[in-house]
Amino acid sequence: MEKYNQVLNIKELSGLLHISISTVRKLIYEGDIPYFKIGNRYYFERKSIEEWILAKQNLIVEGEEYAYRRYN
Repeated sequence: MEKYNQVLNIKELSGLLHISISTVRKLIYEGDIPYFKIGNRYYFERKSIEEWILAKQNLIVEGEEYAYRRYN
């Protein structure tokens, strides 16, 4: 399976991220999470999700550093 990118459905992604299915759907509708659609079903490449998480973490860390510098 290493040659191929693992693909997750909404239920699997919600379990991986420990969030509700409705929260995953909200992220989709807001365009905040990388996904692709086949028919009326949404799918997520695990590698893309991991990169998305890292990017979100970097934004938070940079935001905290900015806030720390701004107020201290």
